[in-house]
Amino acid sequence: MAVKIPQVQRIDRSDVNAIIQAIIQDGCCVIKNFTDAATIQRANAEVQPYLEADKPWKGDLFPPETRRCTNLAGRSPTVRETFLVDPLVRALTATFIDKTTSNFYGETKHTYTSEAICSIAMTFDIGPGAQAQRLHRDDKNYHVDHADQSADGYRVGSDVMMAFMVPGVRTTVENGATIAIPGSHLWGSDRAPRLDEAVAAELDVTDCWVMLGGLYHAGGANVTATERRIVHGMFFSRGFLRQEENVYLANAPEEVLSWSPAAQRVMGYGLSSPNIGFVGFQTPVQYLRGEAVEAFGDFDPSQEQRVGKENVISV
Repeated sequence: MAVKIPQVQRIDRSDVNAIIQAIIQDGCCVIKNFTDAATIQRANAEVQPYLEADKPWKGDLFPPETRRCTNLAGRSPTVRETFLVDPLVRALTATFIDKTTSNFYGETKHTYTSEAICSIAMTFDIGPGAQAQRLHRDDKNYHVDHADQSADGYRVGSDVMMAFMVPGVRTTVENGATIAIPGSHLWGSDRAPRLDEAVAAELDVTDCWVMLGGLYHAGGANVTATERRIVHGMFFSRGFLRQEENVYLANAPEEVLSWSPAAQRVMGYGLSSPNIGFVGFQTPVQYLRGEAVEAFGDFDPSQEQRVGKENVISV
């Protein structure tokens, strides 16, 4: 008996409750009519110079055919003032990522809410010939231990991050649309994902892909000869997953460079494995030194290298 693989739900942005229920059930969905074509054209134009200037990647995190625009909020006013602050995005991050707790301050009980923040915003431009990523969970950066929720259903609040991907062009199976396993946000940490469980989340230009950090997914392979798949990504995390004191603004670069390497690391100028804390794909200290970089590579040298061609969906 064949196993039925869940399909990605596609829901209009006006039906917020249905979007929330889809995320609870599947860990993801496609939001229809998220934006309009003119807004996408503006965002694409704003990031294009940075994509063209990007350096190649020598590692497993991205295919070498990928170009990126980091610091997307600073470089694209359209993304910053339209997508990042979209009321629907805020409603979803408030539902799934905000954290509210109550504590006594003396004998008075206080309630505090830490609102979600954008942990990283980046445009991905995947060119012809790019292999697919391996299936993965984005919240690996936060070292989440996933409990199996398959029997009792999803517990809202158990994820610490979620992502929104707005396509700059129509994404298809052929040009590398995201592949995902609906329902895998319910899996425990010991269950490995399989490619035959994944489906493609093709997107029209006005759509938006939303997923929880615990969902297994991957960027698909671009098997076209000429098409480039451009996607504007915004990744939100719990607001308290950062240092309490913002030492980065409190200390001048030349002061930080005079510190010992041990002091730099303990004050957050290093990287948390695998990918937390970079600046334009450099370590903070490399950035402060103004070091020239010819090519970027994976931050964690312990990550095993890809063997063969994985995560390719036949078309």
